[in-house]
Amino acid sequence: MIYDIIVVGNGLAAQTFLFELFNDVKKSQNFSVAQIFSEEIAPSCSLRTLATVSLSGIEEGISDLGNELYSSFFMFEEFVNKHAPQGIERVEQIVSYTTPKEKGKMERRYKKLHVLTDPLFKEEFEGVRLNSYITSPEIYSSWFDEKINNHKIDRIKNFVNNVNVNDEGIVECTLLSGKKILARKILLCTGAYSKIFSDFYETPTILKEKTHSVAGSFLERSIDLNRPSFFVVIDGLKLVYRSEEKLLTLGVSSTQGAFLSVDFNELNSALDFFHQKLNLSLGTLSDFKVKTGLRHKGIQRRPFYAALHEDKPIYLISGLYKNGFTFAHLTAREMLKNIL
Repeated sequence: MIYDIIVVGNGLAAQTFLFELFNDVKKSQNFSVAQIFSEEIAPSCSLRTLATVSLSGIEEGISDLGNELYSSFFMFEEFVNKHAPQGIERVEQIVSYTTPKEKGKMERRYKKLHVLTDPLFKEEFEGVRLNSYITSPEIYSSWFDEKINNHKIDRIKNFVNNVNVNDEGIVECTLLSGKKILARKILLCTGAYSKIFSDFYETPTILKEKTHSVAGSFLERSIDLNRPSFFVVIDGLKLVYRSEEKLLTLGVSSTQGAFLSVDFNELNSALDFFHQKLNLSLGTLSDFKVKTGLRHKGIQRRPFYAALHEDKPIYLISGLYKNGFTFAHLTAREMLKNIL
């Protein structure tokens, strides 16, 4: 069998693309699709992240990245309002600072700061309040899986270790077992593995040399704080509590490279920092699990969503970096235009 398209991956980029594809019934009703992924060998970052979405003072017309973030936020919000996916919660984000450098960053981004009080904070502080979203990654992913499973799609749990286009222009996707899956087009939603396994996918030199794998680590623990969900950012450090799951997450520590080891001193310092600023008993480092996701940092932090080569039907969505939950719908919709 020759599929119309193979989608590699089952993180947010892949799931959102498949959702958007099947949401357009006219285009997808006679479209044959295979999805190939391996959480064992190439675990998706989407399940290993703090997963927040916010406009964060971004405006149009400043930069290409800013324009993409601005459009993406409202696409995400439109999606949430229309489909009411599980695992998404609207919250008020509180952003503050403790150093002149961080104050300068905030003034440039938000223009005007306000003196605020909040029961979470030990004392009065200066900052902003923002309408934002927090996400339960596993619940959100399961919701997507349920929607995708309602459609005709062959889902293959295996690892892709080579992609080639034969003389007839057909994509040959070779699995770890040696079996080949054929398609007219292939979409790689491979996150940091676009960099790590770049030789498998005939990745252009500029993407090999100018993009980076970055490990993002954070702390997570189950705890009943007996209060509603909250989202606090101080000096760029995030603290998120999801009351429905009674789950607290804190971080992030970033390390350039595909490393799963973490900087425990940095994470412990972040925990101590929040203890000093907030009226919360968060526990000690030993109470938390450390989770790490591998992210793909694109050129100038921008996402990549295009064909890898002008003359080959190999497409890539990657470089979502820290904005995967924001960028997913923009990249999926633009890629649908390219592929269909």
